[in-house]
This record gives sequence, C-alpha cells and structure tokens, in this order.
Amino acid sequence: MTYRSLTLRTLILASLLTLSAEATIARDAAVYQAAEFAAAQQQEKHVIIEVFKKGCPTCAAQQPALEKARQQFPDAVFMIVDFQHDTDAVSQFKVVKQSTILVFKGGTEVARLVGETDQTAILAAIAKGA
Repeated sequence: MTYRSLTLRTLILASLLTLSAEATIARDAAVYQAAEFAAAQQQEKHVIIEVFKKGCPTCAAQQPALEKARQQFPDAVFMIVDFQHDTDAVSQFKVVKQSTILVFKGGTEVARLVGETDQTAILAAIAKGA
C-alpha cells in the first residue's frame, strides 16, 4: 500500500466518523431558544440542554443515553446548544466544554454533566429533573 493510498483511506475514514457523529447529534431535540427555555422554566418543566460540537466523539457517545432519556421522559423538553456557534447560550449557562448536559427542573439547575458517557450516570442525572 502506498503512502498516498493510506492517506486517502485515513481521510475517508475520518470524514465518515465525523459525518456519523454529526448525524447522531440530537435527532429529537429542539434548537435552543431563550424564550422557549424561559417559558419551560416558568411552567416548571423538566428541561435537558445538550451542549455539543459537530465532530465531537464524546458528544456522539452520549447520544444513546440521550435517546433513551427521550423515551423514558417523553414530557421533558430537550434542547441543543451548538458550542461553537451559540456563544450567547454557552455564556448564559457558563459552559466551558462541549459534551455538557444540563438538567433543569423549572428554574433550578439540578444536574450538570461534562464529558460523561456512561449511560447509567446520564440517565440518573436526567431523572433528577423529573
């Protein structure tokens, strides 16, 4: 195998992994809107904010647990924040790293996970807002 062939294969694999990670991010979550978040807080709703970055492997690894949480908590409000592009929300929530999951019960933050990929831990944190 030539160096050029190996390089091309590596680039193709990296592209596929990135696309796969992007495709799995927050399929059933709404894009964060401050007004919708405020309304959910006033109604004392269970809100989960997922802060992600495209291509983040940790964010992609969190998706199975978040999908399960969507099934377990169908009345919860799931929202996504793009770490790279939604700087206002990132600042508002004082997020320092993508792959952060915030859980609210009404106006109170009841859990914050950073870089956690263990499904049991993610589900336990999300359950705190139910």
